[in-house]
Amino acid sequence: MTEKKFSERLKKAHATHSRRVWQIAWPLMLANVSAPLLGLVDIGLMGHQGESRYLAAVTLGANLFAVIAWGFNFLTMAASGSTAWLMGRGGRVLAVRWLLRLLPPVAVLGLLLLFATPWLIPLGLAFYQPSSELASSAQTYLAIRAWSIPLVLVNLLLAGWFIGIQLTRVNLFATLCAQAVNILVSVFLVLGLNLGIAGVAAGSVIGDLAAFLIYSGTAFYLYRHNLSTVIHKDIPKLTHYLKLAAPLILRTFTLLFAFNYFSKLGLGLGTDYVAANAVLISFLLVISTLLDGFANAAEALVGRAAGASQRQRIQAAILATGLWSALFAVALCLIFALLHEPAIALLTDLSEIRQLAGQYVIWMITMPLYTWWAYWLDGVFIGLQWVRAMRNVLILSVFGIYWPLSLVVPMESNHSIWALFALMMLLRSLMMLGWLGLRWSRL
Repeated sequence: MTEKKFSERLKKAHATHSRRVWQIAWPLMLANVSAPLLGLVDIGLMGHQGESRYLAAVTLGANLFAVIAWGFNFLTMAASGSTAWLMGRGGRVLAVRWLLRLLPPVAVLGLLLLFATPWLIPLGLAFYQPSSELASSAQTYLAIRAWSIPLVLVNLLLAGWFIGIQLTRVNLFATLCAQAVNILVSVFLVLGLNLGIAGVAAGSVIGDLAAFLIYSGTAFYLYRHNLSTVIHKDIPKLTHYLKLAAPLILRTFTLLFAFNYFSKLGLGLGTDYVAANAVLISFLLVISTLLDGFANAAEALVGRAAGASQRQRIQAAILATGLWSALFAVALCLIFALLHEPAIALLTDLSEIRQLAGQYVIWMITMPLYTWWAYWLDGVFIGLQWVRAMRNVLILSVFGIYWPLSLVVPMESNHSIWALFALMMLLRSLMMLGWLGLRWSRL
């Protein structure tokens, strides 16, 4: 094929992929942005309890729960990449067989983590070294929240599987229903029964249960007529999945270390700074999960094209997802610049926390401009099976730049803490972009 013909086909494929990007991305964007509402609802309820320690306790508890359970987000990333690759190789039946093989070990892993939480929770709290009062409140939250760990792990796997087969509206429906249940139950338990921290933890557990019922019920309903055929076929080995999952495990926990270390640096300035940064980080999570819609689309489209070994479809999917991700990042900057004051007020009525958050909100307004590259390229790298490079870039960014600089440069102000965090995210983006550029002609 001549270069001219290839270029023409690439342009045509790019136009087709732009439409497909939005078909996949918009349900995931809505689902992803509603997922942090679990944290936003908890922060909002605790932010109106009259004392900042309630907000700080839920923040610490949520961070540790992320390490214990959401640290296994690699299940979603590896599942979406593997499923998309299998779809390109052999279609949906092959992907279903693979899911049936992986569900039991993931469920067992979740139960083992649940049984280990009496030892894991004190170990995690020791990392932060909070006051005894703050530690007691955080432990109350975690003791209840831990019951959703098995549900969360299976939900992460199923969410990635639905992304890989490009049925992302299921993700949207499951997430919205879970969040609706969580909000209603949490508000009732906190405001109606005055259960405080225990109420928001219980509401989150019940929300996770609702998501599990929808994911598993939908998967069974879709394949109930040919389930016996699928079960009796040879089930694919998990080798391909494990090759993706192993590097992503270290990558995920490295990222969690970066966020938790950020909170630890804030503790050195005082509880009010932890609470103010928690409000701002909540909006960073909203920004990142919106942009992750395009990353998830890249996982599905690039992965399926890579499984089918179609070069022009791979490049078209990369270009289409990158273009829309960049445009949406600019839009997010403008929206947050206009609406940050009422958004902060929505999360807390504590005047000192509002004032502190307002002083550092510029870091949140500009964050999409130099982080969207990393979110988008995460999806591209997963689709292309470049998970080792993805892991290595993050490790270098965190342990080669972020953590060492924090030991050398005095972290005496909150601006210093935010500037260092922003530098780490920017360098991570640039290194991933450089890696893609060097290999573009060989895709």
